[in-house]
Amino acid sequence: MKIKIDYSSVRALRQNLPYIIGLTALCAISLFILLINIRQYQTNLSKIRSLQKEINQYNKKKDLLDFKSQIVDTQIDLDLANKALTQLIPVKEDYFSALAALERISAQTNFVITYYNIVIGNSTPEKLAIEIEGQGDPNAFLEFLKEYKFAGGRLITIDKIQFSQETFKGAKIHIYLYSGKVSNSQPSDSTNTIDLLLIEKILEKVQVQLKSEESEVYDYPTKSNPF
Repeated sequence: MKIKIDYSSVRALRQNLPYIIGLTALCAISLFILLINIRQYQTNLSKIRSLQKEINQYNKKKDLLDFKSQIVDTQIDLDLANKALTQLIPVKEDYFSALAALERISAQTNFVITYYNIVIGNSTPEKLAIEIEGQGDPNAFLEFLKEYKFAGGRLITIDKIQFSQETFKGAKIHIYLYSGKVSNSQPSDSTNTIDLLLIEKILEKVQVQLKSEESEVYDYPTKSNPF
């Protein structure tokens, strides 16, 4: 069987072949240029991100230098400040140092702590949950609430307080003691005057303990088993 050939189509194809070839070449060139531009854009974007990281690092170094110059102007002891902050939030929790911190606050405020309970269910690697029970007059209790944050040599926050207005005997306080490494995932904007005032306030609370901790021996009274 003979195949019929449409000569009019063949003739049209021959007439338009240069245009078809030109259009195909133009599309190929356009695609090639587009791929080059995409690659160049990715390269430039990578360079911009790298430069942005360098700029951020330089800015952090500049802020640190400015912060150090502020500390020098305020005559803060950097070694003492570092020891104080390391003590307030130690890398690893130590139950006995945590309880010793509470005993220091108790001795300073005359609010007698009679019971400890470490709440494992509410504790995390970054904070230790402790329920304490104590007794004292209203002045001692208020002094405890005033001094608890730093006076014991550890960073402490209060979660809940339970007490009777008539008598402070058996008052219960739920607290957290913090430990662990500080995350560096977020940039810090803490190089300002407020931080310097806070550092000075912390050093006023803990510097005596830091200077005398080598020669000071604590006789811990027997409490309920915290474990």
